[in-house]
Amino acid sequence: MTDNKEVAIIGLGPSGVSAAIYLKRYGMTPVCFEKDLVGGKTNYTDKIENYPGYLGVHGPVLAMDFDKQLSQLGIKPIYSEVREVSLNKDGEYEVLYGKNLKTFKYVILANGLGEKPYTIKGEDAFKKRGISRCAICDGNFYKGKDVAVIGGGNAAFEEALYLTTICKSVALISRHNEFKAQESVLANFKSAPNATIYAPYNTVEARGTASLEELDIENNDTKEKKTLNIQGLFIYVGSMPVTGFLNIKNLTDKNGFVITDEKMRTSSPHLYAVGDDRVTPLRQIAMAVADGALAATDIHLDYLKSKNNK
Repeated sequence: MTDNKEVAIIGLGPSGVSAAIYLKRYGMTPVCFEKDLVGGKTNYTDKIENYPGYLGVHGPVLAMDFDKQLSQLGIKPIYSEVREVSLNKDGEYEVLYGKNLKTFKYVILANGLGEKPYTIKGEDAFKKRGISRCAICDGNFYKGKDVAVIGGGNAAFEEALYLTTICKSVALISRHNEFKAQESVLANFKSAPNATIYAPYNTVEARGTASLEELDIENNDTKEKKTLNIQGLFIYVGSMPVTGFLNIKNLTDKNGFVITDEKMRTSSPHLYAVGDDRVTPLRQIAMAVADGALAATDIHLDYLKSKNNK
């Protein structure tokens, strides 16, 4: 029989970590699945300046604090990718991870977002030899060199700003003239002496011999072509929900984001979604942490109610 005190948490970004902490404090048993690192995309963010209590903190440092707190509470993550979540005939959730299957009454989806696909002609020749999707991970390989960043959102400008501190020059390439980045981040990048913005431009082709050497770009309006001499290219074109592993119907909107109510409940009983993978007006760490706390609290109250009704 399923242990109703066990709660599956799929993903240990800020929302999943928060849910795990609250559940543990409520006397529940969080069973946490993480395919990468505790902290999620926090690990790949250079600097966080809008999370209360931290007067500017590097993302990997905050992620390590998350990990330490889980450890202090005796929560040991299962480092494995969840391949499927489905309902069985008893109305319980079967979580398939690796070659293992475990059944739960309660499940919290906290798996965040995946990267949108983006193809550049010639890129296959330069993966790990000039083209990357993580400036924090790979930026040090390009110290003192010329690099470019593709994207126009907050993540693109934040990582481009970080690269200006270690690279000779940083070109940001956006297909639109209007940017989605926060004004402060945008202003800081524009003020960097080694920063240049190319907008509205599309990428055409990446070229080089043993590694990346050139990137051809084209102006969307004038069709003017330019060749940038760069050794590194970082791609930040946005994210998309990862919900293909959910073998349960009618959970998402037309864009694939999980629909929840104000208590993080989905349309399927005892299934919750928190953080960036759900329909939400704000995708920030503070919001994600609140989501996790709400879901955990509602699960605990439901558990107490079901226990008292026996």
